[in-house]
Amino acid sequence: MNYEIYSKDDIEKKKISPKPGNFIVTHGGGFDDLLIHIFTNSRWNHAALVISSEGTIIELETTGIRKRTLNEYPGGDFYLVDVELSEEDRAQTVAYAQAMLKRHEKYGFLTIISIILKIITHSRLIIKLDGTLICSEFVANALSEGGIIWDKDTSLITPADLYQKFINH
Repeated sequence: MNYEIYSKDDIEKKKISPKPGNFIVTHGGGFDDLLIHIFTNSRWNHAALVISSEGTIIELETTGIRKRTLNEYPGGDFYLVDVELSEEDRAQTVAYAQAMLKRHEKYGFLTIISIILKIITHSRLIIKLDGTLICSEFVANALSEGGIIWDKDTSLITPADLYQKFINH
């Protein structure tokens, strides 16, 4: 699978145009971001899916699922991962994201706790409530709709896992 990675600066300087089905990884400063950073030992603690060539993204935050653009993304840095997908696969990926937005998915606090417990205890138990997602699970599920295959349950995929799969494989 081919991919390219671009920085926020590359997008602002128009070196790359986002495509539906791309995603970003970044880091935030909230409490949940800190927990993810500590337990995954990665600087990446947030992910969002690009759904348009204008840079519209859909993401899950602690306040729930929402849509905004890369241009209004807060300071700091993020990296855009340009995943090689067919137009049909990109459309499937975006259709999933839009369906989740319409369902008003909630943030999966219990899923975060489940991931932390899995890391600490090496258990195989996943605790999840229906109608909840975490940011990286959302991106992984959307990419699954586009044909990407994961080696573990998407409930347990972290932003660091997204990074590892596409950047450091």
